Amino acid sequence: MDSSAVLHIATLHGGGVDRHVRDIVRGLARPQLVWHAGPGAEVVELPREGRSYPLDEAALEREADSLAAWLRVRGVGLLHTHSLTRAARARAASIAGRLGAPTIVTLHDILFLRSDALEPGAGGAPDAAWLAQTSDFLRAAAAVVAPSGYVADLARRHVPGLDVQVVPNGSPPPYADAGTIDPRPEFAGRRPRAVAAVLGAIGPHKGSAVLAQMEPFLAGTGIAIVVIGYLDAQVTAGWRGEHLFVHGPYRDEDVPGLLRAYGVRIGLFPNRVPESFSYALSDLWDAGIPVLVPDDGALAERVRRHGGGWVLTPGAGAREIAATLAARLDPGNAQSLARVESDLARSDDARVPRLDAMTRSLDALYARFGIDATPPVDVEAPAIQALLAKNLDGALFRVELARIADEFVQLKQGLEGERAQSAKFAAEARAWIAKLDGDVAKLQAELAREVEARRAFAEENARLRDSAAALDLLPRLLRRILLKKIRDARG
Repeated sequence: MDSSAVLHIATLHGGGVDRHVRDIVRGLARPQLVWHAGPGAEVVELPREGRSYPLDEAALEREADSLAAWLRVRGVGLLHTHSLTRAARARAASIAGRLGAPTIVTLHDILFLRSDALEPGAGGAPDAAWLAQTSDFLRAAAAVVAPSGYVADLARRHVPGLDVQVVPNGSPPPYADAGTIDPRPEFAGRRPRAVAAVLGAIGPHKGSAVLAQMEPFLAGTGIAIVVIGYLDAQVTAGWRGEHLFVHGPYRDEDVPGLLRAYGVRIGLFPNRVPESFSYALSDLWDAGIPVLVPDDGALAERVRRHGGGWVLTPGAGAREIAATLAARLDPGNAQSLARVESDLARSDDARVPRLDAMTRSLDALYARFGIDATPPVDVEAPAIQALLAKNLDGALFRVELARIADEFVQLKQGLEGERAQSAKFAAEARAWIAKLDGDVAKLQAELAREVEARRAFAEENARLRDSAAALDLLPRLLRRILLKKIRDARG
């Protein structure tokens, strides 16, 4: 039924999946709920009401039928699963079974192949036992969606007979000019000749180690890499070596202004694990920035299909990436870079898919597969209330607490460094002030002596004028005699 509500099943982590889910919620009028499923912690969110409910894990099993009744009251007639973790699959299967509702699955990454697929060095070969579990779940779904041909082909190859529809992740129209944004003062104080940008939260699978390894290979190039976002090893803003600068967290709408502020000419993707789509690529292209991407995954697929940048050689490491970056940013290649920038200046909804097209495609699937859910019970019934946790389970925020703790350490270290620099500056300032006070005292003494000398000179000059006036009153013969005596005395 077209009016059925959708229950999104996702994990407790944010990132691109969270952006995708919230774009759907904002873009479609139909009712939607979000179930965050994780080991030891589960939360139901009513995003349009601004409410979230942590759930009592024991009650979830004890009152499973009441849970299904509550979801029917909310009109849920379809599940959209955005994760294939054990917790997400188990919760989706349980709810779908009790509601008799179909499930749509979106493959946001390659984790359906193996649970550690996003770890650098894991390799592309699937884990047979893990793939068997995810394959069963995918085959039972009413529809399977992938954001790119790369992921769709991968799923079809490893899950024979699976029908996968490609619905690219949509972006809103390019943000209007937000006005002037300044770079961090630490960067402005030692601005390089040329800048490449890495956009987002950069962990090992997105190439954080590669960025560190590029440092010696960028020596003498005048090139700096700016991470608009943060690294797993550094959250706070500042230089990390001579050629790597971390800006820190940002708002999506500020991306174009930040790219201009830092003078970015190329967007860099040092990924060690293939991307399934990449919102960051869309954001850079929307800002008119050419990109340099690895030779695999959806990044290479999109660049080869739409232009807008260059693909690295297969297996390129830190040395090769630095050399390619230096070549692309060499003043002698300015025309080549300008041509790509000119191409990106022309709007292309195939190159950067739009949000309204994505939501229309998904809403068509929702309308096709959603069922009518008749509410049989009161949402305030005691059995329903028993599902809600009495207190927030600390495990719910374990990942966030760990991240915040790490950020606190980073901030504390940064503050201690700032304090040391401030103390050094204060000591230098005090010494400089003391020197200035001494110099001023010397100048004042010299000025006093000069004033006294000028006063004595003025008095002497006055006496001489009086003497000259008196001499003028004497008879001429007498003046001659006196003047001759003065000249003789000087001789």
